Amino acid sequence: MFNFFKRKEQFFGERDRILITQEAKWKTLASICEKEKDVVLVFWFPGTLKTAQDDLISKPELTERFLLAGQVLQPQIEGKKIIMAEHYPLKQKEKDFFERMKLTGVEVWSALDEPLFKEFGSDKIIMMMKQLGMKEDEVIEHSMISSAISNTQEKIKGKVVIDQSAGSQEEWLRKNLKAS
Repeated sequence: MFNFFKRKEQFFGERDRILITQEAKWKTLASICEKEKDVVLVFWFPGTLKTAQDDLISKPELTERFLLAGQVLQPQIEGKKIIMAEHYPLKQKEKDFFERMKLTGVEVWSALDEPLFKEFGSDKIIMMMKQLGMKEDEVIEHSMISSAISNTQEKIKGKVVIDQSAGSQEEWLRKNLKAS
């Protein structure tokens, strides 16, 4: 009759990994790419891709494995470990990409100081985490966080009239969210 405890649908192989700052995220992802040669980083927005390339300009061998989601072809990522370098604000677009690329598992790395998280008050969470002594390079990973991100994407979905393309996450939010 009533299913209060029904889990929301989530991509079965998605793992969210969160750091406090984008700077810490880029350092961590660079370290992963250096250790694991089969890793490919996929970006939703050209602006984020450029920021990562600029931050890692001294390591061009890593930035060669950076791809833009809209330009990825399945053969490019076949047999590789895929790491999404950010969330797309709409869950369905992520799910469609994962299915189109036949992904069975993917990590999504984010930072609390990214525009998507700031939209929903992450500044307070950052302050609390720092007060609790959390270091910027410590990774937060929990199913509650993945659920909160998914809920945020659902709230955004309710505010979007048309998914207008954008060069960055910040621009996407500005162009696509109806005034609340």
